[in-house]
Amino acid sequence: MPKIYFHVDVNSAFLSWSALKALQGGSTVDLRTIPAVVGGDEAKRHGVVLAKSTPAKNSESRRGRASSPPASSARG
Repeated sequence: MPKIYFHVDVNSAFLSWSALKALQGGSTVDLRTIPAVVGGDEAKRHGVVLAKSTPAKNSESRRGRASSPPASSARG
């Protein structure tokens, strides 16, 4: 019998899971209803956008892109 492989795209589910976790943790804002993205560590300026809410799909954010612009460096 040949092997069958499944690719499951859970980007939207990942945002839903994050939203539910936040709501269970006491958040009053449902990430699924506002422009929101799930991505890397903003403080460390590391990571990419993994998932985005439906309202965010109409904005400039894109999956697989840097979650923040690169830090500028000035050399003197």
